[in-house]
Amino acid sequence: MTKSKRQSELLKIVLTALLIALNLVLERLVPSYKIWNQDISFGFIAIAFAAAFLGLPYAVAVAGVGDLLGSLLFPFGTYFPGFTVTNCVYGIILAQFLYKNATPIKVVLCVLINKVACSLILNTLWISILYRGGIDAFFVVLVPRLLGTAISAAIELVVLLLVFSNKSALRTVLEKDIQKII
Repeated sequence: MTKSKRQSELLKIVLTALLIALNLVLERLVPSYKIWNQDISFGFIAIAFAAAFLGLPYAVAVAGVGDLLGSLLFPFGTYFPGFTVTNCVYGIILAQFLYKNATPIKVVLCVLINKVACSLILNTLWISILYRGGIDAFFVVLVPRLLGTAISAAIELVVLLLVFSNKSALRTVLEKDIQKII
């Protein structure tokens, strides 16, 4: 049975909704680990899945809508839109590197760029703004986050290489299954 373009788009939207739900579960309901004042969770897997198999707009939707719904349904504190922006940037970077041809080098670059841009720069900026500090507060917050970010990057790198690299047998299987669905 051949699927029309409209059916294919509808299936992508449904899959995106499922990935948003998975992101909520992995990010907010599954326990996260705190290492050096930084939470480490596995919510990135849903965003990476959307980035690798569906593309940029879907990855941004999973990241942005997942963060917004998560902060409204399961708040850790007051909602701050900067963290949603960071998640959207995270989804953009993942999609740029993982969609279609995710070589191991691209995966490594993706993790490095994401951790520096999103975790170390943007999230540290948002935290320093929330605590009403100036540039001094940025560096006070940045230093303790370095070790946690490095550990988080190592975990993320291993998962992304094992699941989403084009050398991964799991990605090959997932791509075949996704192509059957979409």
